[in-house]
Amino acid sequence: MADENKLTPSDEVKLKELEKQLTKEKPASPSAKKESVKPAANSAKQSNYKSNRNTASSPPNKSTAKAKDKTVALWFFTVINLLVLVAIMGTGYWAWLQWQAQTQQHADVLAKRQTSMDQQQRNIAQSIASSQLAKGELEQQNQALKISMQNLIEQLQFTNAQVQTNQKNLADVSGRRPADWLLAEADYLVRMAGRKLWLEYDVKTAIMMLQSADSRIQDLDDPSLLPLRARLAEDLQVLQQVNQVSTSSIALALGAMLKQVDNLPLAFFKKPEAEVVDKSVTGSIDDWRSNLARNWRQATQQFFSFKKVTTDIKPFMSEQQQWLSKEQLKFALLQAQVAVLQENSALYQQSLQTAFGLLIESFNIEKDLVIQFTDSLSNLQLTDFERTYPEQFNAAPLLQDIIEQRLNNRFVNGNN
Repeated sequence: MADENKLTPSDEVKLKELEKQLTKEKPASPSAKKESVKPAANSAKQSNYKSNRNTASSPPNKSTAKAKDKTVALWFFTVINLLVLVAIMGTGYWAWLQWQAQTQQHADVLAKRQTSMDQQQRNIAQSIASSQLAKGELEQQNQALKISMQNLIEQLQFTNAQVQTNQKNLADVSGRRPADWLLAEADYLVRMAGRKLWLEYDVKTAIMMLQSADSRIQDLDDPSLLPLRARLAEDLQVLQQVNQVSTSSIALALGAMLKQVDNLPLAFFKKPEAEVVDKSVTGSIDDWRSNLARNWRQATQQFFSFKKVTTDIKPFMSEQQQWLSKEQLKFALLQAQVAVLQENSALYQQSLQTAFGLLIESFNIEKDLVIQFTDSLSNLQLTDFERTYPEQFNAAPLLQDIIEQRLNNRFVNGNN
């Protein structure tokens, strides 16, 4: 609109020509001049309006092209500015989202830290409470320990007083012999050796106990006890001459033979085998009679038949007798085993003799198992386990006399 109100150069030229014409004419009066000027101005305006309309309707010139270029450039820069503004706003929004995410992460981290700190505070509070509880329990335990220590101190003081009293009593005993307890120990070992020998028939243990008693007496280093040691040596020599055959080994061997009795074969008759009849026809002509009889039998079997009834031969021993024979042999072996453990040689020999009689009477002595069983039983029968024990130890009465004599001397010296 501002471009349309401006005067073009041609309009300005025309306006100047009109002004010159007006100046040439002389006005009659001022009012007339004014009136004449107004129409001129009006006519100038009309001419300008017409020229402007003519110029608007006329094709664009260079000035309008430049104005359009400026408008296009202005729109281009405006669009660029809008795009830049949009990019700046998008960048700002993205940065704001990142800032929000980082803020949320920091808030989460802070929340976790706060949670862990709260948990640590609770744990610390619990540990403090447990420590206080443990402290109370420790104080109670310390108090109980103090009481028990006080009781122990009192007991130790009482024990110390008793020890001092016992020491004083021992010091008052005249003719004291501090190693006399070894004699009592030797007497105990001799008594235990007798029990092992006469009650358990354990010769080896009895010998070891007598040797221990002799070593105790030897530790006394008292020449007056040499006769006692001589008697102990005699007792040891007597025990070493006792038969050392192990009765437990014989009993175990008999127990192993008991398990083999069921496998031993018995001696009884067997059922005879059936005769096999040869039904083949001989090819010789001379044996025509036997062939004729055989053919006759085969021909007659088609008309009539017969059944041969036979009974089994009963054995010489029934099943009950077989079982009874084996059980009798087992009983004899068991009786021999008990006799060995009791060291009763007479009963042992009698039981083995009974076992030999049962083997010969009821079992098949020609079989290898029975022969080996008989040989083993013979070896056990020849084994001598008979033992002769002393009625008492020679050292036992002398040892008791020595102990009684020393005790009497103590009492006499104590009364004096």
